[in-house]
Amino acid sequence: RVPALLRSAGGADRAPMALRAVNVVGAALLFAGTVAELVLDPEQDRMDVPPGYSQGAVRGLYLACGSCGAAAWACVLGLALFEARCGRNAGRSTRLWLMLSALLACLRFASDVERLSTGSAPLDGVARARLGVFAVSAVVGLVALCQPDSPSDAAYAQPAVPSPSAGPASPGRGSGHGARLLPPAEEAAPAEGAEGKRNKEATASFWSRFTFSWLSGILWLGSRRALEQSDLFSLQTADATAHTSAEMAAAWRWEQRRRPGRGVFLRAFHRAYGPYFWTTGLFQVANTSLMFANPLLINTLVRYLSGEQPLSPTAAVVCALGMFVANSAKSLALGQYFFRGFRLGLRAKSAIGQLVFAKALTLAHEERSRFGTGAIVSYMQIDASKMGDALPYLHLLWSGPVTLIIATVMLCNFLGVAGLAGIFIMVFSMPLNTQLSRKMGAFTRRTMALRDRRVKFTSELLQGVRLLKLFAWEPSLLEQLGERRTAELKQVRNNLLLGGVMGFFFTAIPLFVTLATFLVYSALGNKLTAATAFTSLSLFQIIRFPLLVVPMMITRVIDLSVVNGRLSRFLNAKGREAVELDGGGDGDSVVGGDAPISLEGHFLSRLPAAAGAPAIELHGAAFRWPETAVESDKGKKKKRRKRSRLFGHGAHHSAESVRSALAEQGSRAEEAARPPTLSALDLSLSRGSLTIVLGPVGSGKTSLLLALLGDMPRLKGRAVLRGEVVYCAQEPWIQNMTLKDNVLFGKPFDARLYEEVLGACALAADLEQLPAGDRTEIGERGINLSGGQKARIALARACYTAGCCPSPTVLLDDVLAAVDAEVGAQLMRECVCGLLSTWGCTVLLATHHAHHAHAAGHVVRLAPDGTIARQGPPSSFADLSQAPSPAITRRAEMEAAAAGGGGGGGGAPKPAGRAKPEAGG
Repeated sequence: RVPALLRSAGGADRAPMALRAVNVVGAALLFAGTVAELVLDPEQDRMDVPPGYSQGAVRGLYLACGSCGAAAWACVLGLALFEARCGRNAGRSTRLWLMLSALLACLRFASDVERLSTGSAPLDGVARARLGVFAVSAVVGLVALCQPDSPSDAAYAQPAVPSPSAGPASPGRGSGHGARLLPPAEEAAPAEGAEGKRNKEATASFWSRFTFSWLSGILWLGSRRALEQSDLFSLQTADATAHTSAEMAAAWRWEQRRRPGRGVFLRAFHRAYGPYFWTTGLFQVANTSLMFANPLLINTLVRYLSGEQPLSPTAAVVCALGMFVANSAKSLALGQYFFRGFRLGLRAKSAIGQLVFAKALTLAHEERSRFGTGAIVSYMQIDASKMGDALPYLHLLWSGPVTLIIATVMLCNFLGVAGLAGIFIMVFSMPLNTQLSRKMGAFTRRTMALRDRRVKFTSELLQGVRLLKLFAWEPSLLEQLGERRTAELKQVRNNLLLGGVMGFFFTAIPLFVTLATFLVYSALGNKLTAATAFTSLSLFQIIRFPLLVVPMMITRVIDLSVVNGRLSRFLNAKGREAVELDGGGDGDSVVGGDAPISLEGHFLSRLPAAAGAPAIELHGAAFRWPETAVESDKGKKKKRRKRSRLFGHGAHHSAESVRSALAEQGSRAEEAARPPTLSALDLSLSRGSLTIVLGPVGSGKTSLLLALLGDMPRLKGRAVLRGEVVYCAQEPWIQNMTLKDNVLFGKPFDARLYEEVLGACALAADLEQLPAGDRTEIGERGINLSGGQKARIALARACYTAGCCPSPTVLLDDVLAAVDAEVGAQLMRECVCGLLSTWGCTVLLATHHAHHAHAAGHVVRLAPDGTIARQGPPSSFADLSQAPSPAITRRAEMEAAAAGGGGGGGGAPKPAGRAKPEAGG
C-alpha cells in the first residue's frame, strides 16, 4: 500500500506542515533522549535492588528495557518520516502511542521530582535527560491529542448507483462503441446526504471527538439563524443507509445459512453490530468505574479537613485535582457512551427498515396476505424504533446491578448495618413508583384518545361547515364539541394531579432515605461525622439511579424479546420461489445466466440474454392466485383455538383437534381442486423483440406479467426471465416529489437521455404548462396531475430506468389505457417502437388496443380460461385489421420524409440522438 499512499498524497489531503514537523522532531528527540539515558548512566548504582535479585540482573533488565524503548522510538521516528513524506497526519494508532507515552512520562516525572526533592537522586545528566524526555513527550502527546485525522474519501457516503456505462450497452445509446459516457459531474445525481457539507467528524482529533468540538461551527451557526439542509454535514459511510442495510442483510444471510427457516434476528443483529455495541460498553465500564472515585476522594478530603486523617498538602491537592479529573473523565465517557449508543440506534432503525422492506418485496403471495400491509409497516416503523430506542440503554442491564452491589458494599463499609435501612426504603418504594408510572401511562393514553376524538370531530366540522351553516346545526354541534373538550380537560387535570404526586414522591424519597439511615446509624451508638455524612449521601445518589433504571430496562428487554420474535417470524417467512441464476449478488451462481434451463421452476437472471437467445421463456407453466381467506373463517379458527385452550387436553380437545385437522385437509383439497388462473403457457420471446398480449377483460393479461415477476405462485412448468426487469403497472405510481425526481427514481441524471425520454413519452407540452416545469412538486398520489399525465410520467420512469440498463426486459401493463388515441399512437411510435426498440429492449406489452398489434413482431392472445388461444406474427391473425396501425403509418411517413431530405410532414420530431439499430442489434 506504500506506493498507492504516496500517489494519493494531494493538495487537499496534505496535513499542516507544523504538525508533521512536531511528529518528526519529537520522535527524533525522544529517541535521542532514550539513547542518552542509557549512555549517561551505565552503572545504575542508585537503583533500588529488590530482595532476591542481584545488581547485575537489575542492570541487565534496565538496559534491556531501555534498548526496547530506543528501538520503539526509532520505529516511531521512521513512521513519522514516512507519514510526513506522504503529507498525512499521524495515524490513530501512532497518536494513541504518543498519548500513552506522554501519560507514562508524567508518572515518571512525578517519581523523579519526588526523588529529587528528597535528595535521594542527584541532578546529573541522567536526570536532565529524563526531564528533557518528559518535556518532549508532553508536547508530542498534546499535539497527538489535538492532531486531526487525514481526509479520506472512503469515510464519506458515496453514490450507491452503478455507473450507466457498466456492462454491455445496446446500440443507439451513446458512442459508436455501444457504451454511453458517464454524465458530467454537475449533472450527476447527488449521493446520499451529498447536499450537505463534508462531515468534520471524519477528520476530527481525539480531543475534538471527546469534547464534540467538531460540532462547534454548526452550533454557532444555529445560534445565529435557522439551519438549512445545506448547512448540515453529509453522512459518513458507516452511517449511510446503503452501508448499514448491506451489513444487516449479509448478517441475516449468514444466519439463514446456519439455521435455514429458523433464523434468530437478534443473533444476526449481534453479528452485524456486536463489535460496535461491546466497544460502546467500554465507555460504560469507564463511567461506572469513575463513578466511585468521587465518594472515596470526598471521604479522604473531608477527613483531612476535619483533622481525622493526616495528609500532606501535595496529596490533598492531588485529591482535589483527582476529583476534577475523575468527574471530567466520567462526563466525557458518559457522553461518548450515549453518542455511540444513539448512533447505533439510528443505524439499527435504518437497517431494520431496509431489511423488512427488502423481505416484503420477496414475500410469497400467501405470506404477504397473511402478514398484511399494516403488520409490515409496523415492523418497519414501530419494531425498528423499539429496537433503536433500547440499544443506548442495554448496557445498564449489567452496569446497574454492578453499581448497586458495589455501592451497597461501600455503604455498609462506611455505615455498617445502618446503610441497609436506606436501601430497604429505596427498594420498597420501587413498586410504588412503578404503579404510579403505569397509572401515569394509562392516564396519558386516555388523554391522547380523548384528544384524538376531539380533533377528529373538529376536522369533520370544518370539512362539513357548509352543511352545518345551511341546516343551522351550530348550537347542537358546538355543544357536542364542548362536551368532548370538557372530557379532555378533565382527563388533563387528572394527569397533572398524578404528575404532582409522582414529583412529590421522587423528591421526598431521598429525604426519607437519608433521615432513616442517619437515625438508625445514631441509634446504634455511632457518631455521625461530616466525612461519613457526605460520603453516604454521594453513595445514596449513586444507588438511586440503578434502582430507577432497572425496572425500565426489564420492560425494554421484554419489548426486545417480542420484537425479536416478530421480526424472526417475518424474516423466516416463505419467499418467492424464483431462483437467481447468477446468484443474486451473493456469489452463489446456480447456472450461467445464458445457459439453457431444463428444470422446472421459476428462474431469474440480471444478466441480459445473448443476441438471438430468448429473454422470456414459459414452458408448460401454470399459475394460480391463492384463495383469499374469508374473515369468518379466520374467526372460526380463532374460536376453535380459544375453545381448545379453554377445555385443555381432554376428550373435547381431541374432538376439536380432529375436527380442525379434517377442516384443514378439506380446505387443502378444495384449494388443489380449483382451476389455475393461467395454464398451459408455452412462450419464448427473443432478446430485443416486441410482443403484445391481447385478450378479453379478465383473461389474465396483468396476471401473466405478475407471474413473470414472481408475484403469482407457480403450480408447474418452467418460467425464465433474463435481464434487468423494468415494470410499469397499469395503475400509475407517483411519488410526492418533483416531476424530474419521479422520472429519475434515484438514477444518475443524464441530460441527453432525460430529454429523449421526455420527448418519447409526450411530456414536452406538459412541462410548458406546469408552473415550474420538471421541477414542479407533485402532490400525494399525483393529485395535481391528470390520469394521462400520471400514466406518461410512470412510463417515462420505466424508460429512463431501461436507458440505464444494458438490454433490459420491459413489462408494460396497458400503459395506453389512460391516454387518448392520438397520444397513444405517439407513445407507440416514439417510445415503444422507437426508443425502447432502438435500445434493444425486450418489450412485453399487455393491452386491449388490438389496432397496435401490427407494430409488434409477436402477438399473444389469451383465452378467457387463462390459456394461450393463439400466438404468432400479426399477419397470422385473420381477425386483426389488415390496415397498419397509426404508429406504423406515422413511422413510415417520417422515414420516407427523412429519406427524401425535405424533412416534410408535421408531427412530433424524432427524439434527439436516437439511432437506427445496427444489424443484429
